[in-house]
Amino acid sequence: MNEASEQLIEMLGHPYIAKNVQSVLQSFGVKRMPAPNSYFNDDIIWSVKSSIRIDIYRMPKINDLTGLRYTNQDEWIIGAIHFLAPGSDDRIKSPFPGNLPAGIMMSSTPIESVKAYGQPELDEECEWPGFSGRLLAWRKPGINIAIEYAYSETQMRMRSYTACLIGCIGAWRNDNPEVFAP
Repeated sequence: MNEASEQLIEMLGHPYIAKNVQSVLQSFGVKRMPAPNSYFNDDIIWSVKSSIRIDIYRMPKINDLTGLRYTNQDEWIIGAIHFLAPGSDDRIKSPFPGNLPAGIMMSSTPIESVKAYGQPELDEECEWPGFSGRLLAWRKPGINIAIEYAYSETQMRMRSYTACLIGCIGAWRNDNPEVFAP
C-alpha cells in the first residue's frame, strides 16, 4: 500500500472530496476534513492534526494556474498538497508524521532529497524577513515538487514539502517560466 503522502499526491488534479482525504489521514487521528467555504475561486483546507495544507481551486483559476482545461465550474480541484513542519505556519506544532514520497521524511536533509529526486531545477539560498533557508524544486511529469529548508542554530531542517500541479507554484510561473510554467 502507498504511503498516505503518496495517496494524497495522487489526488492532485482531482475533485476535493473531504471524506476521501479524511480516509487517507485516518491513521493520523484525523476524524473529519472541512468542506470548502470560500466565495473566491480558491481555498485552503487545513488538517492541523496531521500538519497538512491542501490548496483547492475552481475553474477558471485552476486552468490559469496549470494550463489544463477543467470544465466543471462547481468542482473544487486539488492543486497542491503541503506537508508541513513547525515554522511553516503558526498553527503547525509538529511535523507531518508520515513518510514522504521517494523514501524521504520531514527529517531528511537537502542531500537526501537530492539523492531521492536527482538534481533540482531550482536550488536557491533564500533570505526573507523572518526566514533564512534553502529552496529545492523539481519539475516532474505533471507535477512540481518543492522542498523548503530553514536554517536553525545548528542545522538545516525541512519546513515544508509541497507537491502541486504544473504551474501552481505561483511566483515561479512568473519568475522562472522556462522551468515551472505550464
